[in-house]
Amino acid sequence: MRSSYIQNNYGEIFERTIQIFLPHKCVELGVLDGYSTLHIARGAREALKKSKHPMHLNAYDLWDDYPYKHGSRAEVEYMLQRNKVNEFVTLQKRDAFTAHEDYDKNSVCFLHVDLSNDGEILRKIVDRWDDKLSFGGMMMFEGGSEERDNVEWMKKYNKKPIRQEINTNVILNKKYLFATYYAFPSLSVFIKHS
Repeated sequence: MRSSYIQNNYGEIFERTIQIFLPHKCVELGVLDGYSTLHIARGAREALKKSKHPMHLNAYDLWDDYPYKHGSRAEVEYMLQRNKVNEFVTLQKRDAFTAHEDYDKNSVCFLHVDLSNDGEILRKIVDRWDDKLSFGGMMMFEGGSEERDNVEWMKKYNKKPIRQEINTNVILNKKYLFATYYAFPSLSVFIKHS
């Protein structure tokens, strides 16, 4: 399974966040081989033991239509079944920048974004998903550390740094509390307070 999250065991963060936060409607943009999808679903399975409100994750990816590194939907489906968490996840093929159209205002409790993240992608996600996130809703966004902003492909393609967008984005600074886990690849967490 490929994921930059593996080396610093970010799966534990996803599982524990879901178990504590108990979100009922969750969305993931970018699946690859399903590492975070699996851990979010495991968290949902454990959360169900504490809460009578079942959690469900809609996980979006372009799969074979993505021209760069991408995963196999069939392999992710099989992996979720093998781990007995498939009932908590619906895998969908859709562009991350139109998936917000599937949701009403204030209806999403948890959003995880792991695309080819850069500052411009963060801006677009915030613009599209802010009104979809409920009060107290959480967004987790891969990246946000200086180390992540300086990876080879970010420099090569002159991508806008994620940290810069976090620090200057008006919506994030007005409506969210946020912090970043700095272990590579880093993970920025935003909680909507207004």
